[in-house]
Amino acid sequence: MKLASNILSQSSPKGGSRHTAETSDYFSDEVHYQLQITMKFALVAFALVTVAAAAVPTRSLEDDLQDIAAVIPVDKLRAIVRKYLDSDPEVQEIVAYLQGSEWAALVAEVAVHPTWVAFKEYLAEAGVDIEAIIQAIHDLITGAGRHPKSPTARGIKDMVDEIGEAFPTDAVLSVIIEKLVSSPEFLELFQKISSETAHSFVDDIRAIPEVQRLAQELRDRGLDVDGAIDAIYGIFGWSK
Repeated sequence: MKLASNILSQSSPKGGSRHTAETSDYFSDEVHYQLQITMKFALVAFALVTVAAAAVPTRSLEDDLQDIAAVIPVDKLRAIVRKYLDSDPEVQEIVAYLQGSEWAALVAEVAVHPTWVAFKEYLAEAGVDIEAIIQAIHDLITGAGRHPKSPTARGIKDMVDEIGEAFPTDAVLSVIIEKLVSSPEFLELFQKISSETAHSFVDDIRAIPEVQRLAQELRDRGLDVDGAIDAIYGIFGWSK
């Protein structure tokens, strides 16, 4: 599946391309299903920081990102996350580990790795402030409570499913498609973050031993890390 190239082949802001709000006009059922999965896996981080966390270089691109953010019910998604943080033992266990010294040490090692530093600089050139996103996620984790108020037996999977149900996937995709068609600045951003250069960076980062340990710790706690990776690679048309 080459979703990124499919989008780009149908999106030309210089004219001659069509646009519709129906995502099914652009994506096959298989691709649309992968989009739904990808959105679910990326939702928590994306919804918490919103598109406004990007360090955008132009007013036009800032407007594009704000248009995407405007269709995301951020407060509703945050409320779902907060509900599970306050009441679910499994989510609480994961948060407790993420607040601990072992996880912090692994993250610190990755932060100074030359491959990660180079990737961060590459994203900054594209207008993406990855540090702001990481800081927002860190602030959420460190500010989360450690003791459930009303213990339940739902778990992390139910939290992800509930967020997925509340997330307006089709509406977000519709705005993204419109921007790919109408905005040269947004198209350039998309091309950069879905490029083979970005692909190579991500492959190299995944090979860092500390990153592999981070990923395994999350797997051991019930998070579908591999499903998230597969979905993200699919949406950008990357091979593994």
